[in-house]
Amino acid sequence: MANPILSPELQAIEAQNRRDIRIVEARPKLMRLGFALAVIADVAMLAFFALVIIGYIVSDSFAEIRSAAGFANNIAAMHSIAKGSDAQQLTLGSAKVVQGTPTSYDFYATVKNTNADWYATFTYSFSAGSTTSRIEDGFVMPGESKYLLSLGTKADGRPSSPSITLENIVWHRVNHHDAPDVAAWLAEHGNFLLTTPTYAADIALANDKIGRTTFTVTNASPYSYWAPQFNVILERAGAVVGVSQATLSEFTAGEIRNSEVRWYGDIPLTATATVAPNVNFFDESSYMSPQGEQGIDPRDLLK
Repeated sequence: MANPILSPELQAIEAQNRRDIRIVEARPKLMRLGFALAVIADVAMLAFFALVIIGYIVSDSFAEIRSAAGFANNIAAMHSIAKGSDAQQLTLGSAKVVQGTPTSYDFYATVKNTNADWYATFTYSFSAGSTTSRIEDGFVMPGESKYLLSLGTKADGRPSSPSITLENIVWHRVNHHDAPDVAAWLAEHGNFLLTTPTYAADIALANDKIGRTTFTVTNASPYSYWAPQFNVILERAGAVVGVSQATLSEFTAGEIRNSEVRWYGDIPLTATATVAPNVNFFDESSYMSPQGEQGIDPRDLLK
């Protein structure tokens, strides 16, 4: 049977029906394909977001690690700098003993502070066998070399092999706001003018002779002191044969004071004496008036 021949109008309708059928049949596939593409796009976006977050966390962790390492390095550097600026230890000389009176002995030792910006306070004592001196309060100024003395220790015989012990050492950093130039500050506060000390063994005491050292001190500083001490060291042929101290009570600025130290025991006929101040210039209790309160500059009185 031959296929019927359709009119052009019917052919057009038939073609449109076939297209509509194909579209209807393809729509579920297209929907499934669109859904799959949407899922793939969502997964890609989630993966990208996850990668961004992971990258941020990882990079931030590395940054924190680097920061922590840098902080640790800074701490180490700061510690190294602080360690480098710590006060260097005191240099302590060997302890020695000399006769003070027929029944007592005087101990001494040298101490040196090499630090320019630190001073030290401490306690010290001497011992020699069963003989022990009393505990003394000591200090040493920045850059100072001085004698540590302990006078009048009773003993039946001359102590041998003495030693010195420093305890309770406290380091104090100089406040540069108060003393920008430490050396100049100390020179101003310790401006004591000393005449050359004289020595003579010319005082008769019973059947013996005792010696004496005389000297004159001028307080050329602008400060008055309650009781400044002066160490007096007696030497013969470069060897120390006697140590003592002189205290000048209420030594006011501009004042001139004569002082005398007497020597007992086994004294030489001739000797040389040296005198050096023994004052903690950073101790406010050393001064008769608060530092900085000045009226007439006493240096003008010395002109």
